[in-house]
Amino acid sequence: MAQSEQGGASAARGSCLRAMLEALPSPVFLVDRADRMVEVNTAFCALAGKDRAFWLNTPLHDYLSPLQLERYTAEHAQVFATGEDLETEETIDGYDGAPRHVVTRRRRIELDGEPLVLTILSDVTALREAEARARHLAFHDPLTGLGNRAALNEQLAERLAIRPAAQPALLLIDLFQFKDINDAFGECVGDALLRAFAYRLAGAARGSDRVARTGGDTFALLIDDCADAAAAEAACRRVLAMGEAPLAGPAGAVTLGLSIGCAWAEPGVGAAELHRRAEFALYEAKQQPANVFRLFDAALAAEVQLRRTLEAELRRALAAGDQLDVHYQPVLDAGGHRVVGVEALVRWNHPERGMIPPATFIPIAEASGLIVPLGEWVLDRAAAMMVRFPEIALAVNLSPIQLRSPGIDARILAILARYGMDPRQLQLEVTESAMLAMDAGVEQGLLRLREAGAQLVLDDFGTGYSSLSHLHKLAIDRVKIDQSFVRDLGSSQDARAIIQAVLGIGQSLGIGVTAEGVEDETQQLFLRAFGCHEFQGYLFSRPLPAADAAAFLEAHRTRAAA
Repeated sequence: MAQSEQGGASAARGSCLRAMLEALPSPVFLVDRADRMVEVNTAFCALAGKDRAFWLNTPLHDYLSPLQLERYTAEHAQVFATGEDLETEETIDGYDGAPRHVVTRRRRIELDGEPLVLTILSDVTALREAEARARHLAFHDPLTGLGNRAALNEQLAERLAIRPAAQPALLLIDLFQFKDINDAFGECVGDALLRAFAYRLAGAARGSDRVARTGGDTFALLIDDCADAAAAEAACRRVLAMGEAPLAGPAGAVTLGLSIGCAWAEPGVGAAELHRRAEFALYEAKQQPANVFRLFDAALAAEVQLRRTLEAELRRALAAGDQLDVHYQPVLDAGGHRVVGVEALVRWNHPERGMIPPATFIPIAEASGLIVPLGEWVLDRAAAMMVRFPEIALAVNLSPIQLRSPGIDARILAILARYGMDPRQLQLEVTESAMLAMDAGVEQGLLRLREAGAQLVLDDFGTGYSSLSHLHKLAIDRVKIDQSFVRDLGSSQDARAIIQAVLGIGQSLGIGVTAEGVEDETQQLFLRAFGCHEFQGYLFSRPLPAADAAAFLEAHRTRAAA
């Protein structure tokens, strides 16, 4: 009777144990000292794809490989011997044959005085796959599938550490004026072209090279064993040649211009420094027309560093407003006696460097985006002065960056309203290159300014690629003959022919023409003979500071009234 009761109690405990294991959502099994499974739950059977009877009646060596059997028995023996918990992670085959990542936790327990190992499995497959996806995203560009900047930096650092004498070259490749393509055709077309270029660049890379997309329209090519400048130059030329063929896109074939900056790892140059040098070279290449490459050298580094220093100093000067000034160059009528306008020109008197030429700091302002607040600062200062001379037109320059600035038309009109200046007094000068880069939004902004009364002036006419359709479409009020043609009047038949053609176009379309850079009476006489309407240049006046310009305008106003 006692044995029967004991057996019944044991059976009851076993039943209770099974019930407890079944209540657990995780796969669980128990193993004795002989490495036999004495209990499993349904969750484990579902994971492994076999029923309970199979696991309780089949020895381990029947379904484990020798290597797996050796590892399992060693782990069980360790837990039995030490009594310490053991946690491992492994990959097993699920019932469907798909690999599953599981964390295995083993603990020694006693049941009815018998030592057992309780094993709990946690399926972490989804977690590990998510981690793998996250790592992939962390090191890959989702649009093109190429490595990203983080991957490039890791690969570069690894190469320099493993092969310090290999001297890899880093090419940074920028798609020239790619923003204009996005603006003109939309981001879907732009994305398709980026993918097509990435595919072509990856296809042109050698087996040991690495390709990455490091920015919106910037790619990188990491090349092994670049011994010197000649090898780096050859690599740049290969990439330029690869970029010459048009790319097929949703809007048709498009040829992308490239700008390339290149640096190679001399002994002692680390990954961060190599990247910085390549960025220096790319910055310089982007200041040039399309399909230009620049190799890093010490002189280039000094030049780029100076530009960056000037950019920071210009930013401070613009914020303080005490180093910048506006000068005014008068524009006179055909007779050369009556002032009909002035052009506002910004000047920078640096406290240490002295007068910095506009040709030096204006490109810096454009490249950094400072041209937008700088241009509005110039207009603000000029409007404050020229409102006193409502009979004289005020001309200000608008760069392509300003034109693309959202709300530029509203801000210009707000500045004029601040001083009570009539918009009809304002002339907005745009270059031919800026006109070519216009999209529908820019054109609408200019037309709104025209509707308010402002005039549009096409600057440097004849030096670019404008068509007559642009003159008509934007209702250009005036064109300015570039000073390079005026300067060559006495020595170039072509210059004379171009000037005559421009003046003829102006007369035919009823558009005013202003000649820039008039420096002597011979030039003035020639221009007047062919019907030029207005003159601007040193023959009449240099650009004048505000006080001198006001005196000059007052004197001409008095003379005209006499």
